[in-house]
Amino acid sequence: MNVHISHNFYGAHQLQHNLPYDFKDFCVIVVDVLRASTTITTLLELCDEIYITDSIEDVEAQSFKDFIKVGERNGKKIEDFDFGNSPLEIKLNGDNIISQTTDGKSIILTTTNGTRVLKSILSDNILIGSITNAKYVADAAYKIAKENEKDILIIPCHRKGSFAIEDYIGAGLIAKYVLKNMDDKIYSEELTPALNLVKSDWKSLIFNGSSANNLKNLGYHKDLIFCTSENSQKSVGMFKDGKIVNIN
Repeated sequence: MNVHISHNFYGAHQLQHNLPYDFKDFCVIVVDVLRASTTITTLLELCDEIYITDSIEDVEAQSFKDFIKVGERNGKKIEDFDFGNSPLEIKLNGDNIISQTTDGKSIILTTTNGTRVLKSILSDNILIGSITNAKYVADAAYKIAKENEKDILIIPCHRKGSFAIEDYIGAGLIAKYVLKNMDDKIYSEELTPALNLVKSDWKSLIFNGSSANNLKNLGYHKDLIFCTSENSQKSVGMFKDGKIVNIN
């Protein structure tokens, strides 16, 4: 088994032109630290499944009329949605969300970049990775890859065609935990920069990055603290057929 981190996904032609990536030979982990992956992981602590789309128009369709609507564009909550893409907001409203889902309501999520990346990938095994569930998603991916004789590919979503340090760090942390499961600790040189990065003061790098600055300007400083709390959540989502289910 080999572990890989995608280094050029953020600038790829396929994503820009809505062309699918064929990663059927991999167990894929998609990482969007600020904040889609963390919000999904938080929602899965409250419910069993989440529908996702990259289109606001889809969410506003009649078929999703009675859904709990969660979403943002460029970090800002979408007007008339129930919640923005804030994991802390979701957690603070947990009892309300549980009550609504218990009464039969489902949840639909749309984000600027993370949901678009998820829908661009072809694989039977697509997991949602974040810093908050790094160890748990790594363990799940290792088990799936071993059972199906696949390699593991970690994809940092990055930000609208630009490199995002937080997603690369998240990928490095997950890779670190995957390697802890492996008897053979030998890994390819492509992992070395990410593994070295997570030995540094990686939280400061995230807090001073452009994505973090955007969230701070929007008043979401506490989300940054939440999203960088390593291994604070055990939920692991798997994406398939337009929705994400909790497998942990």
